[in-house]
Amino acid sequence: MSITSAEDLEAQFGPTRPKDLPLQTISVVRERSKRLFGNKDRLEVAVAIKRVALGKVSATDLGRDVDMAVNRIRAQLLALEALGLLAKTGDEDGKRMFQRTNDDDRFWGFAVGEYEDVIGSLLDD
Repeated sequence: MSITSAEDLEAQFGPTRPKDLPLQTISVVRERSKRLFGNKDRLEVAVAIKRVALGKVSATDLGRDVDMAVNRIRAQLLALEALGLLAKTGDEDGKRMFQRTNDDDRFWGFAVGEYEDVIGSLLDD
């Protein structure tokens, strides 16, 4: 039985990582996030959380996908926890870990859909 690599798992979960996008595209994503959620970071962070196959994340680890300061990512994790979308699971290797509470919650699909719409509209131009 072979073990699926992290890269193979990541490839299954598109969409494009925020860190891989041009700054102009990220600016449009952040503007959409601001209009939808009242916060420019929430959409990127939500998509990065959804990309993690096991649903267990930390602000430090999400920094690989999202090009923003860890304290900004942490603020979004805490906000999503307050909404009941994440739950703290304790610390691992000195990192505060969070787990998605319900993978079927409409929020995750909505966030990924909005993100893909923004990226798709910019790539079509």
